[in-house]
Amino acid sequence: MSTLIVFIIVALLFAFTLAVFIILPWLQTSGARATQRQADNQLLALNIQVFKQRLAELENDHQEGQIDTTTYETQKIALERQLLEIGDNQEKNDFVPNWKSRLIFLVWIPLLTVMAYMMIADRTPVYKLWEAQDRLGKVADDLLTAKIDTPPEWATKDSVGLISAMQTNVHHHANDPLRWFRLSEVFVALQAPEQAIESLARAYRLNPDDERVALTYAQTSFFTQGGQMDNTIRQVVEHILVKNPKHQGAQMLMAMGEMRLGNYPDARKWVAALKTDIQNRPGDHTQALQSLAELEQTIDQREAQSAKAIEVHIKVTPEILGRIKQGETLFVNVKKLAGGPPVAAKKLSADTLNINGMTLKISDNDSIMPTVTLSDAISSAEPLVISARVSASGDATPKSGDLTSNPVPFESSAQVTTVLVDKIIP
Repeated sequence: MSTLIVFIIVALLFAFTLAVFIILPWLQTSGARATQRQADNQLLALNIQVFKQRLAELENDHQEGQIDTTTYETQKIALERQLLEIGDNQEKNDFVPNWKSRLIFLVWIPLLTVMAYMMIADRTPVYKLWEAQDRLGKVADDLLTAKIDTPPEWATKDSVGLISAMQTNVHHHANDPLRWFRLSEVFVALQAPEQAIESLARAYRLNPDDERVALTYAQTSFFTQGGQMDNTIRQVVEHILVKNPKHQGAQMLMAMGEMRLGNYPDARKWVAALKTDIQNRPGDHTQALQSLAELEQTIDQREAQSAKAIEVHIKVTPEILGRIKQGETLFVNVKKLAGGPPVAAKKLSADTLNINGMTLKISDNDSIMPTVTLSDAISSAEPLVISARVSASGDATPKSGDLTSNPVPFESSAQVTTVLVDKIIP
């Protein structure tokens, strides 16, 4: 006989026992109480009738002068007291189930059910599940506290369970920056940049002076955003440099960030500072210096390409401006009028948008495909249009709720093309 069938039989036996010994007597008692209550009500009505009759006789005797006022009041009070006592006795005889009675249903029935299961059920699968969870929990804790760097093979087979165990562990130790940092590494390995950045942000807030956490947070955010340095990244990197002005990782990130923003003189200053620091350190730094030389060449190339840039002025209506929230993203696209993917695109923080708008430059540096540059598209004389969109999600694909503009034709003869953001994507 299977465990399930045995359990059902035992449960039915419990139910039958409960019905016979508890519920049925209770119901019977309730029926008897109802019958008794009906009789008591009839008796009370009769007593009231007798009371009224006796009170009338008493008043008549008083009016005829057969009894004085003192005697009348005394006997009247005695009659009223007798009537009240009868009513009190009836109320006392009414039984109302108290909390102890209800406790039978609230506690004992579930308890008896659990006891039945514990006596007859096969609990091996439950124990195995608990054991697996405990083992995964131990591995998760070891990973998050850097006791181990890689999980055992059996744990990697249950990657979902392991990640869940790590997330649970981190939330139980929400004030431990190391655990948040280690969790971010897992998300990076899983190619989940948004979750990684969120974990790094928590770790950074808990310990902003940890240079490893701060730099990893800034680098991950920088590359996730397509090489764009927003205000948050800049603040994190500048905080590192205040504590350690010669931090090479922070200096390199500043050089790359300024280059991508088109601040080429500032980018060269950071490269020059890096060169000086590296050259003053003992040892062979040929490879590092070669990388800096290549970065300088890239800066020169981008600066030369930016000289051919087109200028775009982004304006926003007051109503739309009031809808823009901090941290949202501005996309500016240059497309062919005939359709297709953008020829060039600019991704910026929307935080700098104000009532006066903002002016930016789009060049070959912003070309989507190296084989189809913006200058080539302009030289072909094929009609181009420019549009702008503010995205809350930061997704390059337009979504409902995004703030957008109508496409504006590009004219090579115009010094500046003005684009007005005045619509909401339904």
